[in-house]
Amino acid sequence: MARRTSLIDPDYIRERLVSLVRIPSVTGEEDAAVAQVANWLQQHDAEIDYWNDGIASLQRDPRYPGHEVERAWAPVVVAVIRGEQPGPTVLLTGHIDVVPPGDYSLWQDEPFSGVTRGDRVYGCGAADMKAGLVAALAAFESFAEGGRNFPGRVIFAAVPAEEDSGLGTLAAIRGNWRADACIIPEPTMTDGFPELVIAHAGAMSMRVRVAGKAAHASKRLQGESALDHFIKLYEAMRADEKALNERETHPLMKLHKLPYATNVGIIRGGIWSSSVMDSLEAMVRVGVALDETVDEAEERFRLSVKEVIRDDPWLSRNPPQIVRLASGFGSARIREDHPLVTLLAESAEEEFRRDTVISAAPYGCDMSGWVRLAGVPTVVYGPGDISEAHAPNESVSLEATHKVARTLVRTTERLLESDIDALRMMPADGAGGGDAPGTAVAAHRHGSGE
Repeated sequence: MARRTSLIDPDYIRERLVSLVRIPSVTGEEDAAVAQVANWLQQHDAEIDYWNDGIASLQRDPRYPGHEVERAWAPVVVAVIRGEQPGPTVLLTGHIDVVPPGDYSLWQDEPFSGVTRGDRVYGCGAADMKAGLVAALAAFESFAEGGRNFPGRVIFAAVPAEEDSGLGTLAAIRGNWRADACIIPEPTMTDGFPELVIAHAGAMSMRVRVAGKAAHASKRLQGESALDHFIKLYEAMRADEKALNERETHPLMKLHKLPYATNVGIIRGGIWSSSVMDSLEAMVRVGVALDETVDEAEERFRLSVKEVIRDDPWLSRNPPQIVRLASGFGSARIREDHPLVTLLAESAEEEFRRDTVISAAPYGCDMSGWVRLAGVPTVVYGPGDISEAHAPNESVSLEATHKVARTLVRTTERLLESDIDALRMMPADGAGGGDAPGTAVAAHRHGSGE
């Protein structure tokens, strides 16, 4: 085991991470970054699958989750290393897209500079999740360079569009890539150490359009303000959010103050300050609970505003238009006693010299795609702090990235030596309806210390 972990070079981690951060792979513009990763993979004796899945084909797929960012295709690169004996297949995967950097004046450095200061690399996407992707790539390459004297297969996949509903993961699954266990190194750091995420909320984006009636502001009562009517809907959304969170029962999810958030991120409306607002459009992010599907969450959201619409004379005559734009694949979870969880926790404890915190996340990610669409047991574990993601001056620790890469090597080696039936007998529990019998969700740390 020590031989492969010794192949994880800190300088290599830094160089690759800086190089990747300097490619502005904003969602919808990932081609150059995926091509760079494909070029790196070409340096090894690995089987490589590199393709563009067209958006028209993706939209025809019954599993299509919707998308908001205009694109013609989803570029994906997958590589596989085969061992000398049969055995399980382990997948290391992450997304290469980043959110737009926003106001450049809020950044200390150019957002795609990849500036290094001490232990940290700064730049848009450094934490979410180019550091994790580089850690996964380094772990994969340790198997390419460390000999084939292992059972099974190791797969690495770099996907786009995670920030826009998970089209990249759908493309990889459509490419018939499967595994017996999957690790996604999204940012899970808390207080300087990565947590092991075994469950996460889902999210969907909804567009809500409310009609009003224009009038001169001095005669406001002659009009109907779209904003006033939207506020009534907004209050109903908040009440639904409160009720949803109060009935959550999963112990790890309940540790969050707000496991499932409903957020109005964009509002557009009106044409003039002296005119009553005649229309309003809002983009709303709706949380999806562990025990519901995306369709069920959408129905819940619609029901939450239905009573308001029915009881309001204007809204009942002019019902709001509510359209789902993108949904990802919903929430996901895996049993805490699954071998993937146990073995990764053990490996992390060896590397970080402390007990591994087992947790759940209030945000969605590609874990749900692998769990719900492909039935692959999946966890999330990686460098970077989610509190720095999607924010100016995003950064990540190089030491943490290096240690996570070594942890991924240790875990992959253990998984490859595992019994395939043991991995498959306890599949990911992502379909809702509570944890399967025997699931140990009360303990929040793994290790002998607690």
